[in-house]
Amino acid sequence: MQLPRSTESQAVPFNVSFSLFPELAIVGRSKKIESVLPTAMAGIFRAKFVVLVLLIVQNVGADSAEQNLVMGEGSFENLNDFEKQSNVDSINDDFLSETKGRYKAKNILNQYDFVIVGSSPAGCVLANRLSENPEWKVLLLEAGERENLFVKIPVFAAYFQSTSYTWNYLAERQNYSCRGMEDQRCGMPRGKGLGGSTLINYMMYVRGNRDDFDRWATEGNPGWSFDDVLPYFKKSERSLLGTGNGYHGTSGPLDVSYVPFKSEMARGFVTALQELGMPLVDYDGENQLGVSFLHANLRNGQRLSASTAFLEPVEQRPNLHILTGSRVTKVLIDPRTKAAYGVEFIRKRSRYAVIAKKEVILSAGGLQTPQLLMLSGVGPKDQLLKVGIPVIQDLPVGKVLYDHIYFTGLTFRTNTKHLTLNVDRLLTLSAISQYLQGNGTLTIPGGVEVLGFINTLNTSRDAVPDIELIFVNGSPGSDHGSGIRRGLRLSDETYERYRPLESGDIDTFTVNLVLLHPKSKGYMELKSDNPFQWPKFYTNFLKEEEDLETLVRGIKRVINIVDTPAMKRYGARLHNIPMRACALLGHGTDDYWRCALRTQATSMYHQTATCKMGPASDTEAVVSPQLRVYGISNLRVADVSIVPVTLSGHPAALAYMIGEKLADMIKEEWTKSR
Repeated sequence: MQLPRSTESQAVPFNVSFSLFPELAIVGRSKKIESVLPTAMAGIFRAKFVVLVLLIVQNVGADSAEQNLVMGEGSFENLNDFEKQSNVDSINDDFLSETKGRYKAKNILNQYDFVIVGSSPAGCVLANRLSENPEWKVLLLEAGERENLFVKIPVFAAYFQSTSYTWNYLAERQNYSCRGMEDQRCGMPRGKGLGGSTLINYMMYVRGNRDDFDRWATEGNPGWSFDDVLPYFKKSERSLLGTGNGYHGTSGPLDVSYVPFKSEMARGFVTALQELGMPLVDYDGENQLGVSFLHANLRNGQRLSASTAFLEPVEQRPNLHILTGSRVTKVLIDPRTKAAYGVEFIRKRSRYAVIAKKEVILSAGGLQTPQLLMLSGVGPKDQLLKVGIPVIQDLPVGKVLYDHIYFTGLTFRTNTKHLTLNVDRLLTLSAISQYLQGNGTLTIPGGVEVLGFINTLNTSRDAVPDIELIFVNGSPGSDHGSGIRRGLRLSDETYERYRPLESGDIDTFTVNLVLLHPKSKGYMELKSDNPFQWPKFYTNFLKEEEDLETLVRGIKRVINIVDTPAMKRYGARLHNIPMRACALLGHGTDDYWRCALRTQATSMYHQTATCKMGPASDTEAVVSPQLRVYGISNLRVADVSIVPVTLSGHPAALAYMIGEKLADMIKEEWTKSR
């Protein structure tokens, strides 16, 4: 069946870099870029580099805007009746000949033992671990494409959060928050490509607190306590942190290291927090409260995505097939037996079906997996009937949506010059040379260098943090609004206060605050039965006053750094141009900060709990502790949508652990059943 042409934006192909950069082939073979490029060529190189980044962002931004205006936020034209069409092609000879070129001797099959939907970190882990058994045939389906050269450059992380490597989701407009964003709607970018959100995130590796996992287990989920999951964190990890404390693995595929480059301002910030009484810690170890240079998923100074770590080393296994550009639209479930037996997917505007002999595993992420379940007839009965989807299993899919609330409005200025990042001085010959050798400023993930964890009410060493501090070397104005502003969707009025900071002569840094355990709880629901139309996301950020007050306490703690000897050395002071919407409340007052939070707090893009794990008695549970979807056999969920509690960690680290743990569960269960 042929479908209308998609208007979805396409990822910039890998080879575009070399069409614009014939010099790059020369540079890549040289240890010293200065010895290869004369001054004139260096200028051309820098100009091309900047132009390419802008083209990437502008091209994809234009596509996204066109989608919003013409297609209704990602829907396909003339496909409102998509699910009502019954004509589905099985994988056929044309499909096989099309894919033989990539797989050489491999033939894409009509059926597999396991079909994995989505190459999130958990999906990549599962594809790797399940295909270790040569008797099991594994298919991994991914809607997006492979990463290109520029995805790997850590400092450009902000740019890729508004490109075709994301789904470009938006939250619905609400009164509680996001007032300073375009259309008062917060962005919720999720990764679209081989490796999922590890293609667009800031490469931060943060597991969470022991207490988080112990709560997870005590809520009726045996096997998910900290002691239970620690071996799976360690199994994935190849730690280069040099801690030797027993909390890190050293032989896994996933590198965890410090960023190779540490700026003087970042070192000063760490010293300032120590002067305020915060100890240096391994926040992925015994105690989380304290400060540390960032633990990052980098290899040789480049982004290490889930696909690079887990898929590239095993991609030639004959029993593992990976299809990109293949968007799953429905899980095939027998309505009589309630057994999943395959999936439907779109590839190059044709629709196909593939059979799973053992299991279908959904690993599409915290927002796509619940949408796919609902499109397949698994979800809240009233919602499914409302959009015309036959109900197979009534479950509370999407009824819970947790997310970390992220405040980006705390910027500081100093009396120094050229110690912090600014796009005007970023792309120098020296910086490019250092990057090619795995070091320098281009290796800093989106400018993030330091993390701190505090409890605003309890200073005990073993307390659970309620706020995470993220030190960013620069401000939203450091890239002239071309990357950070786009990613955060700051409105013209909100961004105006950062324009004076665009000059490369002004040193700035920002301390972003993350509310780790929000009381405010969101939800999501379908707009229609069209699989190509965005769901509706209601975050309810800051709906609960307790969340607002915790963040205000955190802001006041951070501002104290200007009084430390370390920060006085740089003349650090708060950037005190007020947000226009809050100016009448008096800059720096509690009421001002409450207004600022409702204006500029946004999503940290850490959506969880939409397919919440829980015992059968839990009225919010969608999956069991074995990750099986309740009421549907042969169907599991393996991504952060299953996480049932708020966490002090970041979802990428959790997703790797979930994939490792489920892989062992599946191996044990299917080996026993033989």
